[in-house]
Amino acid sequence: MRLTPRGGHRAKIARVTSAPARSEDQLRARIPLLLAGLAVVLVVQAAFVLSYVGALHHPRPHHVRVGVVGASLLPTAVGKQFSLRITRYPSEAAARSAIDHRKIDGALISGRGGSTLVVVPAAGTAGAAALSTAFGAAAAALHEQLEVVQAHPLPAGDASGNVSFLVVMALIIGGYLASTVATVFAGTATRRGRLAALAVVAVAGALLTDVFAGPVYDAVPTSKFFVLWGLFVLVMLAVAYATAALQTVLGAAGTLVVVVVFVIFGAPASGGTLPSPYLPGFWRTLGPYLPAGAGTTAVRNTIYFDGNGIVRSLVVLAAYLVIGAAALIVIRRRRRNVSEAEAEASAAATIVV
Repeated sequence: MRLTPRGGHRAKIARVTSAPARSEDQLRARIPLLLAGLAVVLVVQAAFVLSYVGALHHPRPHHVRVGVVGASLLPTAVGKQFSLRITRYPSEAAARSAIDHRKIDGALISGRGGSTLVVVPAAGTAGAAALSTAFGAAAAALHEQLEVVQAHPLPAGDASGNVSFLVVMALIIGGYLASTVATVFAGTATRRGRLAALAVVAVAGALLTDVFAGPVYDAVPTSKFFVLWGLFVLVMLAVAYATAALQTVLGAAGTLVVVVVFVIFGAPASGGTLPSPYLPGFWRTLGPYLPAGAGTTAVRNTIYFDGNGIVRSLVVLAAYLVIGAAALIVIRRRRRNVSEAEAEASAAATIVV
């Protein structure tokens, strides 16, 4: 009979019992990380509800821009219940020109036989409907004739007026996902290589978006295919470069910042589903300076208003692109210099030793 040494038996028991102990310790160590991750999920969910419900649950007008031609009691009557910013014009032609150049969102043309309200569905169907309802009720109360006509009506391919917003959100999601994938799978790529790769993806993604929205679904005019392609590239690349810079500085938290700011708060603040004058103050003020708001305005005005009123939006998008690219270049250059300095110091220390 072979006897096992007493010490060896103890060692085997220790090895057997220590494995579960290590597993339990590892599980306990992961619990705080799990709780932190779940807390982040709850915070993001709460932010989503806060932003979307807070912005869209109770639309109210705030200084809606309306042009007035002639004398009428309607603007005063409407202004008691509906916040207006009235600008007077000498003629109907002048008022319609102001609509074309995105200076006003509607116009009241008054004459001897009654008044005509010009609404602009392409600037937002909800806004056009709100103006029609408000002026219609006031006209009925004053027993005044009112005819409602449309300027810049929406085509059948964009009957709801939301296509501009939808394509911009697709470009924003594509932009930050492209940067995220590049960070995960090619984190060691050179800054020039990463910027070039994101530029190629933006060109291809913008082309796909333009093809599907234009020739495939006829939701945007094919006559402006190349102009929109360039604009789509600008939107997607601005988001991709800004995301890359934030991810370089903040790591994984940079992606979370992009999702919260660009999507969760950017989408309802964009004016895409509800025109900006009907949003609460925070979203109304923030929207034009986020990619979703700037992009939606630029695309919508390019499609329906011959590119009028897009200068600020283009400047905002260009700022995201340029600042994001510059930040990425500067940060990576500094990190490379630090790494080279550390390598030289280590080599010098080795030689001395």
